[in-house]
Amino acid sequence: MTTGAFGSSGGAASELWDRLQAAEEAALQLRARRDLLLEALLWLCASSARLDLAQVVKDVVGMALSLTGADVAAWAPGEETGMDLPPFASEEKGLETSPVVDDLPRLADVLWRGTTVQLEGDVAARGSTGISLRTWAGVPVRARDGGILGALFIGGHQPGLFGTQEVELVQGLATYLGAKFETLTLFRERAHVAGALQQTLLPPPLPEIPGLEVAARYRPAKAVARVGGDFYDLFEVGEATWGFIVGDVSGVGPEAAALTGVARYGARAVASADHSPSELLQQLNDTLVRLRLREKFCTALYAHVRPDGREVKVVMANGGHPYPFVSRANGNVEEVQVEGTLLGAFEQLSFPERELVLGPGDLMVCYTDGIMEARDPDGNFFGTEGLERALRASAGASAGEVARTVERAVLQHERGGARDDMAVIVIRNLDLLSGNGQDPREQAEGSPEPSQPYGSEPVFEREPGQVQEASGA
Repeated sequence: MTTGAFGSSGGAASELWDRLQAAEEAALQLRARRDLLLEALLWLCASSARLDLAQVVKDVVGMALSLTGADVAAWAPGEETGMDLPPFASEEKGLETSPVVDDLPRLADVLWRGTTVQLEGDVAARGSTGISLRTWAGVPVRARDGGILGALFIGGHQPGLFGTQEVELVQGLATYLGAKFETLTLFRERAHVAGALQQTLLPPPLPEIPGLEVAARYRPAKAVARVGGDFYDLFEVGEATWGFIVGDVSGVGPEAAALTGVARYGARAVASADHSPSELLQQLNDTLVRLRLREKFCTALYAHVRPDGREVKVVMANGGHPYPFVSRANGNVEEVQVEGTLLGAFEQLSFPERELVLGPGDLMVCYTDGIMEARDPDGNFFGTEGLERALRASAGASAGEVARTVERAVLQHERGGARDDMAVIVIRNLDLLSGNGQDPREQAEGSPEPSQPYGSEPVFEREPGQVQEASGA
């Protein structure tokens, strides 16, 4: 009795021990599965931000290998998908080369018919290492309209390795991959269109004008943007007469960009030597009022610039834009007050004109409100005082150096990047009649510096930080 009781007790204890071990193993497997799914979740979060299609495919293939316990996972693109998809890619556990999937015609049904395929038993693929893969599963990767973009495959040495759960995991990855392909393709197409449109709105290369040196600095407020709300242009409107416009559009986004294009190209279309600056602004204002771009408006200063002997005559009208400055050859700095109302807000406006004469070595500086309204950390504006200081500090310098000096002064005032778009344009009288195109101040010093010769190609550079510089002399 005692022996039997002990024997019975020993058997129950052994059975209980076995059950405890099995439970511990099951718990370990569940924890491993949980950790794997957590890893997959973190991977999906990271992958959602990727823009590289090839890297996304590599990530998905690696996750299929990891989640299903497969020995091989692969991606194969479809034909004539209309998308620029990554080529065949695979990952293997312990295999030197990829198995020859093309030797399994039935797997091609995934691409041809768009059906999920599972192969077992005698059907096998063999790599160059001689290792056979006895089980396969293939899942189509579809677009939102149902079109076949490609397929995901998993393979293993052991028959029956893939059950319903593993196939559903691969189907989930295939759904994610199809959506990612379409999203990134759409993103690329839109980026291409946006880039093409942006290119038409970028500040243009400045022309070379006999007797003038012209330079500009342009910086959008956002580092990721190439086009801001500020614009400028300089173009020929008649014999020895040039039209010049600088402006600033209210707001941001596509509507502001559209208004920038209307203002800049509208000015070019209307401008001629027969249309005075006042008449051009009147027509431009009428156009903007008719468009009614959700109460968008802009400021603009338009001028006719005409080299005349040793002088440069400027006739300008102002549509609510900040007043230009003139830096004289003798070092004096003057603000040129030209009254006017902003464009696009009111009908039937008139714009008084003002004439300005630039003598030898004089220069005119036009700018946008991003210069004047730049603030330091204490909230103090750069203002007209800051601009005057920058112009006095650059007295006697070239047009390009004056523009750069103003820009540097603004950025130093802000202690960092621009908070608003900014543009500064400098037009300088070179006085060609005084000595073969040399600056008269350089001749007086007796040590002229080399300058860009007339007839050379204009410079148009895009510098780091989305700075764009245009110059011509």
